[in-house]
Amino acid sequence: MPENLARPERPTTPADDESVVDPAQLIRITSLHRGFLYQHLYAVGCLLRMTEGGAHRLLVERDEDIEVVLPGRRVYLQVKTRSRNLRWGDIRNAVDNYAAVRALHEEGVRPGRPSLVIVTDTAVGPVLADQIASEQWPSDVHVLGPGASVTEPWLPPAWTDIEEALTWCADEAERIPFSSLAPRTLVWKLAARIAHACTGHQGQALTPGELPDLFEQFVTELQAFPALPDPYLPQADEPPLLTDARVRLITGFSGAGKTAWATHAATHCPDPLVYFDVAAFTGEAAAGSLARELAARHLDAEQRTELVHGAGIDVLRSIHRRLADTRLTIVLDNVHRIDATPLQQIVDTLSSARFILLGQPRRDQVLLAARLDITVETLTGWSADSAAAAFATAESPADGPTVRRILHLTGGLPLYVRGAAVLARTQYGGDPARMCDALTERRHTTPTAQDLILGEVFDSLDPRTHTIAFLLAYAETPLTQDELTSLAHTTGLTAADCARALRDLTSLGVVQRTGSDLITLHDAARAPATEYRPAREAEEAVARTLRDVLGTSLQAGSAPVGRLARWVMLLARTGQTEELIRLATHDIFFEHSFSSAVRPTIAAVARDTDAEPGARFDALNALALLADGANDADSHRRLTEEMGRLAAAHPDVVGPRETCVLATQTMLWQAGAGDVRAMNTTYLAACEQIAGNALGLRILRYTQATGFYVAEQYVQASILAQDVAEHYYAHLGLTTADVVGVGIEPLAEHLARTGADLDDCKRLADCLSLIVRCNRQQGFSRYGLAALHAMKFYHLARVWRSAVEMGQEVADDFVEIGEPHQALVLLEQTLLPLADRHVLTNLTLGLRAQRAVVLAYCGDQAAARAEIDALRRYDVTPEQAQELDGQRALIERLAQPQAEH
Repeated sequence: MPENLARPERPTTPADDESVVDPAQLIRITSLHRGFLYQHLYAVGCLLRMTEGGAHRLLVERDEDIEVVLPGRRVYLQVKTRSRNLRWGDIRNAVDNYAAVRALHEEGVRPGRPSLVIVTDTAVGPVLADQIASEQWPSDVHVLGPGASVTEPWLPPAWTDIEEALTWCADEAERIPFSSLAPRTLVWKLAARIAHACTGHQGQALTPGELPDLFEQFVTELQAFPALPDPYLPQADEPPLLTDARVRLITGFSGAGKTAWATHAATHCPDPLVYFDVAAFTGEAAAGSLARELAARHLDAEQRTELVHGAGIDVLRSIHRRLADTRLTIVLDNVHRIDATPLQQIVDTLSSARFILLGQPRRDQVLLAARLDITVETLTGWSADSAAAAFATAESPADGPTVRRILHLTGGLPLYVRGAAVLARTQYGGDPARMCDALTERRHTTPTAQDLILGEVFDSLDPRTHTIAFLLAYAETPLTQDELTSLAHTTGLTAADCARALRDLTSLGVVQRTGSDLITLHDAARAPATEYRPAREAEEAVARTLRDVLGTSLQAGSAPVGRLARWVMLLARTGQTEELIRLATHDIFFEHSFSSAVRPTIAAVARDTDAEPGARFDALNALALLADGANDADSHRRLTEEMGRLAAAHPDVVGPRETCVLATQTMLWQAGAGDVRAMNTTYLAACEQIAGNALGLRILRYTQATGFYVAEQYVQASILAQDVAEHYYAHLGLTTADVVGVGIEPLAEHLARTGADLDDCKRLADCLSLIVRCNRQQGFSRYGLAALHAMKFYHLARVWRSAVEMGQEVADDFVEIGEPHQALVLLEQTLLPLADRHVLTNLTLGLRAQRAVVLAYCGDQAAARAEIDALRRYDVTPEQAQELDGQRALIERLAQPQAEH
């Protein structure tokens, strides 16, 4: 065993205000731990060479520090670290104890031929050297010091210090055939595993058969964890990753370093770990995605095929049964994004796993902690030591009082402390006290420390980095590095400039990398970044390049969510009215909230008498659609009449499409005025003009059905809508039976094979949606397959708002037929994620309120009440408040029979 006589790795001189009472005791303690670490690393070296040496087993902390069982023999290793030359007194007990071990082998109690190797980090003293060279020295006892020949070719050499040990082990680890894990990280992981074995785990033994799984386990563990900041500095009173608690909730505001803490702690944890970010999921969707993650990591192909098919929580339960005997720790990040009830379900379902929950403070935090029977823990930010280290690294050392001021200004959040350190060096000559004075005395409209620091940090960056930060902020949507480089070229920067600036921004923690290698700016950094906009001409060039970059990705069909809205706004910004008007000829354009934002650009085209008559006609049509969507009947009629006058003045631009467009707008305002006879006359006249145009005739027929609906003639509207829907089914090469029970992907494959127009999917969905609305108006509470099929076809057409709205009808239908759990699955796995992914903010409250009612139908009144209570905390309109009151009353009525029972 290591003794406390070893020298410290590097003597330290504590600061005056932090000196210890007994410096000698400090030296003894650090020396003891250094000796243990040296021993563990030597065991790691043996482990890495184990297969090469042909060893059967490696044991730790039994008769000797390390024992290696080989064919026909057994090597005992004693590790000695000293601050001076090795003496006989240092090893006498080891040699004497080994005599008893040797006797066991000679008597046949233990098999194999034994030998003892004493490993030391120092030179052998002259007296001891003479003893070893004498004939009386046992031939099976060897002393291995730095530079000495290794008696066993596979044994690691004796190292002089810890750093040499780490370097040697890392070099050996680099030979292991996988590259996704840093060699030094693997060494630390193995050292943790050795330390764990020293406590008696698994009989204190490791075998070669375990090594492939052990190495593969490490690869799997670390792949999902985000990259660590370099250097990593610990938090104040930083808690360990694993404690006796099965579930822990760690909270802190954005920038507090929760994920970095977990990532760093994971590199020293010997247990299997799974990192899972729930930010993009809600409720059951999180459970289902976690289930897939666990299955991919821990189940083989056969086991995965045996999993149940159903709700995410059911799959998670099925996985738990297969992993019940696996020692597993799961780190769930961003848990503030999902509600307490589904989070508790996940934790309860995986009852044999440990959970580390990371999230920002949340209003239902107390409720969650009570349900899980845990105490909330917080990361309070960097300690004074860590803050001082950050400033020292930035060549701006700070004294104790100044560090305290820095912690006060920054809250100790690592993101902002790092920024302050850079600021002190670049703007205040390495004088952090002067920097604190300047920050304190500033006057801002919103005087938050974070805004002050980030603003100053950006001021301190070089112009190239300013430009890259501005480009990321200006883009508003995550970009690939190639796309960002294209924008950088527009401003005269090279790919190398871009890469260098990204490194600088990343080191400050203001750049984030998302899935598929997308790069975006931290939300807190956007405002200061936009202050560094280039000259007007350069900004115009950036807008055009970004427009083209986004347009290219959209045409490729694989663009991330949010790009379409930014592209459309850039079309308006750069005067691409022709492309904008072309987009406005599609009904899907008006499904998005940005359609109203570009109204001024469209209106300018409509007013421009020098514009092409066809472009003016399409602009007027777009404005009419916007007016109709806003229930502005007067504007809708005026714009439609203006379209008619323009068509009459320029008959050369009026083809079948224009005839159909004008007729549909005319029919809609006629129906709104209650003049069904005039609507039918317009319909018949238009049909005669475009006879033979099947698509136009279907559109006119659907518009007629819509007109009957507007005129409150629901039976007739439903009959016509059903007739048009059947024509669309036939046009798409489908029957109703083909869609029953079929998922989105098989339908998409069929439509791709037939070359179907996705706009027709949207038109079919409109017909089915109209049928549902007619049934609702007639008091029918169930819609058959119409709502479900409408949702599918809206999904296929990527008309997300209508898909979600129709999905809500489907959820109501599930509840009506006694399947509330299916409704909950639909809401949590499909509708809420769709609304979140496509920023359908005005639908989210309704979806969550509906989910609350469905939870009550499922018997979970507590969760239902909690959801409604959470929604009431929002600033809602009187109508929404009234709706929430009605839903709360329904929840209480549903709870009443249960209470009486």
